[in-house]
Amino acid sequence: MLGAAFLVFRTPDTDRTQMIAKYSNEASRFLDDGQGAKIHYRDQGNRDGPAILLIHGSNSLLQTWEPLVALLGDKYRMISLDLYGHGLTGPNPVGAYDAETNIAAVVKVLDAVGVEKAYWVGNSMGGWLTWRAGLSVPERAAGLVLIDASGAQVEQKGELYLGARLARSSIGQMLLPEITPRFLVKSSLQENFARPERLTEELVDRYWELLRFPGNRQAAVDRAKTPREPEKWAEVGRLKMPVLLLWGEQDKVIPLSHARAFKAEIPGSQLITYADAGHLPMEETPAQVARDIGSWIENVTAEASGSNPD
Repeated sequence: MLGAAFLVFRTPDTDRTQMIAKYSNEASRFLDDGQGAKIHYRDQGNRDGPAILLIHGSNSLLQTWEPLVALLGDKYRMISLDLYGHGLTGPNPVGAYDAETNIAAVVKVLDAVGVEKAYWVGNSMGGWLTWRAGLSVPERAAGLVLIDASGAQVEQKGELYLGARLARSSIGQMLLPEITPRFLVKSSLQENFARPERLTEELVDRYWELLRFPGNRQAAVDRAKTPREPEKWAEVGRLKMPVLLLWGEQDKVIPLSHARAFKAEIPGSQLITYADAGHLPMEETPAQVARDIGSWIENVTAEASGSNPD
């Protein structure tokens, strides 16, 4: 009976070639990382403008940033990538999903496109990687934008969405690499949105199909087992570059108290919140997020040059 149930509910991997054809575009490039993987990235927007580096969260994709690329690309150079175990990049060849491995991959992309310094923008796990990069490779960061970032060590814990809860359970770790029904992905995304009606079926399909890109589901399980090094939180106050915090007030995954903790620990940081957004403000309220990032970079640039942005 168990065998029959497995055959009935099993959701196989998607086809690699078909997924690359469907979810890459004319801006897509694939960078050989020297270990056997090819990192999918896009270098879009105004090549003469300041560079913005976009880092997605766990189980997300570089496409999460496309609304911001459309809104900011006329003025800024917009660089995005699929981290290891995500999207069209696929799993890390040696099964490494720690912060420094991911940061090294991001720096390889910056080197490949010839950008020495960028504004790092990260959401959720990508926000964690962003502030960690601010500590480990500060020379590559003009400033940091943390959007509902993880990593703060505070008393109030968030409510993990369904997929994340399963990935951390022993049963889920056994089943998820083979059984990943579409409703599981849709339910998880709905928990990330303040207004689930904003979630389109096309977006659900994209997340579902690319989660099943060969190797990505096992990578999700391996990533859930990777230590997140909470002790690094003690160093966050050492960040020297400008920091902007953007947060959805209705985020249940990483509550607003975490944003306040970041602001309290990082000298000179600025916090902006969105009453009508959850864990993914750049997808729910992209116009507001783009406006605030653009205004902040203008102010940072003006302060650095000693001029008044107005």
